[in-house]
Amino acid sequence: MGILDRLDGQPVLPILNFADRDSALRVTEALIAGGIKVFEITLRSPEALQTLQAVRKEFPELTLGAGTILNKDQVTQAKELGIDFGVSPGWSEELWTQSQEVDLPFFPGILTPTELTSAYRAGCRTLKVFPIEPVGGISYLKSLIAPFRPLGIRYLPTGGIGRDKVGPYLLDEAVLTVGGSWLTPKDSIENKDFEKITGLAIEALSLGNRPT
Repeated sequence: MGILDRLDGQPVLPILNFADRDSALRVTEALIAGGIKVFEITLRSPEALQTLQAVRKEFPELTLGAGTILNKDQVTQAKELGIDFGVSPGWSEELWTQSQEVDLPFFPGILTPTELTSAYRAGCRTLKVFPIEPVGGISYLKSLIAPFRPLGIRYLPTGGIGRDKVGPYLLDEAVLTVGGSWLTPKDSIENKDFEKITGLAIEALSLGNRPT
């Protein structure tokens, strides 16, 4: 099963920001207990690569992504760590080219028709749309992608999408999955309430009518 099939089979892609190694391992364990099979950890802290490495080693069966990739070195490092896919917040032809050279499935971020066109022309067929809620949410997404529907592009909307806003996105067949950090709440991690995270994972997988 390819990366896109795994993402398509999971309504929400959990995203973890700013977690240390031990917390990330506990969060990952909690998510897997709730049925999650695909998970993204962002490179927003100095220890993020070490955290990704630890999670990769401990949970080899998990489809693991590296988010907030901002430079070519991070693309290469993610590949060397055995990470399954990379995500960036914006469109960069340099990063896209590097991901192709090292054979890392890569989902660059776009927000405008011009960026979408540039990414498509470069050969990208799966795009993150970020930050979607601050610019209008599902109504903006539908307006953005409407002229491009014949191209068969799949989208991963992310940015400010809480649990109550997921449903409308999943009704659009062009949406691959919905990115959400609401499955990894900071207070639950600080309070070591990992059972709550497992509960959120179970709840997330019940959203939409997609197979898990």
